Amino acid sequence: MNKIVEKVLDFFAHIRNLFLSGLFTIIPIAATVFFINFAYNFSVRMLEPLRRLEPDYLQRIPGSEFVLIMIFILALGAILRFFIVHSVVSYCEEVIAKIPFIRIVYSSAKILVDFFKVSDSTKVGQRKVVLIPYPKKGQYHMAFLLEDALDSYQKVIPEAVKKRPDEKYYKVFMPNSPNPTTGYFFIMSEDDIIHTDVTFEEAIKVLVSCGLVTPESLKALPPLEMPLK
Repeated sequence: MNKIVEKVLDFFAHIRNLFLSGLFTIIPIAATVFFINFAYNFSVRMLEPLRRLEPDYLQRIPGSEFVLIMIFILALGAILRFFIVHSVVSYCEEVIAKIPFIRIVYSSAKILVDFFKVSDSTKVGQRKVVLIPYPKKGQYHMAFLLEDALDSYQKVIPEAVKKRPDEKYYKVFMPNSPNPTTGYFFIMSEDDIIHTDVTFEEAIKVLVSCGLVTPESLKALPPLEMPLK
């Protein structure tokens, strides 16, 4: 009797494993399809006015408005890159800078976009990836080292909380997963910052994947030798 029960339990355990295997295979695919479908339908609704302006023969082609938008964006990029319109853009930015509240949103968004513009090879070397203790000591979170706070925030830190008089502080941005464009801004002592050789692009992949992707620079490190007890 016990053997029959064990076989039944093993059978249901096998069925459960098969079900979970299929479920875990389908979830990423379903999530991707759902996201693509949502993004497509949302974009179609946003571009509906543009579609009405298209000629009849273009309206019969599904997704033609996306092609027009891509052509427009490419043309705008080419104009900005190859023609002298920087003065116009600068003038518009000066006008925006005079509008209360909007100037704060625009300038903040522009700085954030410039920071995450991975194609800018001149700034990639300046984006240092570090580890900081968060949410408590002994647990570490990936962050981006911005610059030292010597001429800014360090001036308002009380001497009583400093470990030593010459202690140096840095500005650090700790991004969230899976959206690294949001996060927390910290002023941290250099003693609490662990420098790494992880590149900016690798860090973005790690954050977007919620840690499932391991940076190649870490894989190349030699294995740790555990101390003898």
